[in-house]
Amino acid sequence: MAQMVSTRYGWQWRDYVQADAECDRYWQAQKAEKRSLIEATKKSPRVAAQGDKKTSEKIHINF
Repeated sequence: MAQMVSTRYGWQWRDYVQADAECDRYWQAQKAEKRSLIEATKKSPRVAAQGDKKTSEKIHINF
């Protein structure tokens, strides 16, 4: 196991590991929140009702 070395700032190795784990948890939560927001605001695809014309189809009227 790594020796507990104190740096000039007073941090020890376990402090770095703990800070890294907290940072990972923070960014995972941010990504999950963004993903859920995208899912919540996603529009459902518009489906034409049975028998209705889609707007992409051209209507020909014979005169």
